[in-house]
Order: sequence, then C-alpha cells, then structure tokens
Amino acid sequence: MSHPNKKRLRRSMMFLNCQKPGLIKDPYIYKPDSIMLDLEDAVAENQKDAARYSLYHALQEIDYRGVERVVRINGLDTPHWKEDIRVCVAGG
Repeated sequence: MSHPNKKRLRRSMMFLNCQKPGLIKDPYIYKPDSIMLDLEDAVAENQKDAARYSLYHALQEIDYRGVERVVRINGLDTPHWKEDIRVCVAGG
C-alpha cells in the first residue's frame, strides 16, 4: 500500500499501454519512479475491454516492487470512463 504522506521523487514516468500485456508485467527493471498504466488514447477503441482485463490482472497479481502505479483513464466525454474506474477500484 502506498503512503500518501511519504515524499516521492517523480523524475521519470513510464507509460505502459494496457492493450499490450507483455509490456506491463515487468517495467520495474528499468527503475522508473512511477508507471502510467494507460487505458486512454494508446488503446484502440475495439481493445478497451481487453485492456481493462489486463489492467485488472496487473493490479491484482503483479509485484511492481515499490514503483508507484498510476492509471490513465478515458475522458469524461467518452462512454468508457465509468468502466475504467470500476476496474481500477476492483483491481486494487
């Protein structure tokens, strides 16, 4: 669990397309300060559900070894954002 009051350097953020599960399994080897799990414009329209599935399993099962995780959801002007949030909450 993260500690909101702990100061954390954010010199680098690695963007990871949730449409490509192979990319999201071990980004900690590059030692980023944080990773952005992207559900938004990096994900093709017809792959949104598959990307959410990958995100859910990444949040549940992958040990990111202390690297901060951030999720980029689809915009509020899209039909996708509510499901994005539901999956984020369910995943952890």
